[in-house]
Amino acid sequence: MRLRRFLMLLSVGLVVVLLMVVWFFPSNDDFQAENPFWNGTRDMSLVVPSSPLATLSALPSSPQGSTLILIPYLDFTPAELEELHAFVDGGGTLVLADDYGFGNQVLEYLGLSVRFSGQVLLDPLFNYKNRWLPKVSHLVSSSITVNTGSLIFNHATCLTDVEGGDILASSSSFSFLDLNSDQVRDEDEPTGPLPVISHHSLGSGRLILISDPSIFINSMGSVGSNQVLVQNIAAITTAELLIDQSHLPPSNLDQTKDLLAYVRDFLSAPAGTLGLVAVVLAVVLIPVWHKKGKRVTE
Repeated sequence: MRLRRFLMLLSVGLVVVLLMVVWFFPSNDDFQAENPFWNGTRDMSLVVPSSPLATLSALPSSPQGSTLILIPYLDFTPAELEELHAFVDGGGTLVLADDYGFGNQVLEYLGLSVRFSGQVLLDPLFNYKNRWLPKVSHLVSSSITVNTGSLIFNHATCLTDVEGGDILASSSSFSFLDLNSDQVRDEDEPTGPLPVISHHSLGSGRLILISDPSIFINSMGSVGSNQVLVQNIAAITTAELLIDQSHLPPSNLDQTKDLLAYVRDFLSAPAGTLGLVAVVLAVVLIPVWHKKGKRVTE
């Protein structure tokens, strides 16, 4: 009996320790503001003051001067698309950074003809380490590109159907879209210079398109002039800089954290506290009841 009780207490202790490790271990999700690892964006938050946004319904009702960085790896509901439209139309700046996500869903709803290609952009000559990291040096002078030298993209795509006056940055003339994924430039594949950053007016606000969200992650912020671009985006913000987190796919770690947070909130409520006390009393009294039952049968 003592051994059984010891094993039960040991099991409970191990579960508690594991739950504490999960709770305090930092997020490792792509682009998450709390993620300190190579694929997170915590370093950006340390360089420029910004606030993570858990839902688009929390967008400011008066968006003038506010900037929202949106990395759309999950699709949008009609209500969310309308919230984005109202944000830009009301004077906000939307920075839509996408390569292989749902950016085109936003662009279609906003009534723009420009699109993210969704095909990988390679540059065998002007690059950082390899062709999947193209170096972007063709920049048009603007508040977004001021003091910016070469940007370094990572497995990026390009923009299509962009009017010349809207283009802020383009890849080199040696770059190309690898339509068939053979890593070789074929005759039928679009060649550079190809637009990778553009700006568009919409209502009282504006839209900035970037065909690679990787420039915001920790491992890419220190290469080229990527950090300068981020600082320029922050500089045009007179109200607040927001980073949407609601359209990033959650990992098992973050889903477990969300579950633990729900359990914590439930237990902190009166009903949850009473239930927890009842469970603890039951666990403590089980051995006593067992002994009493055993004496009665004897």
